[in-house]
Amino acid sequence: MLISMTGFGLGHYEDKSISIDVEIRSFNSRYFELQTRYFDLSSETEYKIRKFLKDHLKRGSITLSIKIDSKNQFKINNHKINNLLQAYKEIEKKYHIHLDYNNLLSNNDLIRFSTSNKSFDGKIIKAVRMATEQVISMRKKEGKDIQKEFIKYIKIAKRDLKAIESIHLKEMHRLSKKNSKNESKIEEIEKINIIEEIDRTKSHFKQIELSISSKELSGKKINFILQEINRESNTILSKFLNKRIAKYAISLKIQAEKLREQINNIL
Repeated sequence: MLISMTGFGLGHYEDKSISIDVEIRSFNSRYFELQTRYFDLSSETEYKIRKFLKDHLKRGSITLSIKIDSKNQFKINNHKINNLLQAYKEIEKKYHIHLDYNNLLSNNDLIRFSTSNKSFDGKIIKAVRMATEQVISMRKKEGKDIQKEFIKYIKIAKRDLKAIESIHLKEMHRLSKKNSKNESKIEEIEKINIIEEIDRTKSHFKQIELSISSKELSGKKINFILQEINRESNTILSKFLNKRIAKYAISLKIQAEKLREQINNIL
């Protein structure tokens, strides 16, 4: 089945000592890209979160936001704050301007979540897991909607291909009965012979349909097959200069392009 890369999820964990809120937004991307918004966490905790998201979301542009509310577990980086305040004052004095000190709060390094509790990683992963499950659920739901559109375009494309095949066979039959020298007749038939292109395009559509029904990730594979279908369409147009064939070959290309637009958001 097709699974979208677009999704949104919220996660929450709370006990007597801590409250954790997680928000995950996912959009389409060729790779796994993670952007984070939270107070500075330990490198070990960050690694666990990144690995968890990579294993479960696979691909996409992911934005992770974590808000932590805990008593007496935030450590202020006094040294850095003092240095920044001094730099602000020097800039104001030198350039005669007034800076917005509220921007200091957007610097994650100024406040660090400090905990010696080894269970913290498990708590934050619980909230991340909850949000991730919601993202996956939304991805599957949107994937079903995309799949409906996808199948519609495939049906149109297959009808176009069937029409091309019918017109081609009639033209080949007409040429075979044409009164002319054998060599010139054979040469004329060979020039417009697109049987191989038609057969390959049929095979490509079968592969796409198998990919859709497969449980394996299929977005990149289908995108490659659609490129091949587009090439076959171009070959048909160049080899068989016929207005009726051109009509259906162009429509075939249009459907393939519509499919490619849909597949850009597929996992």
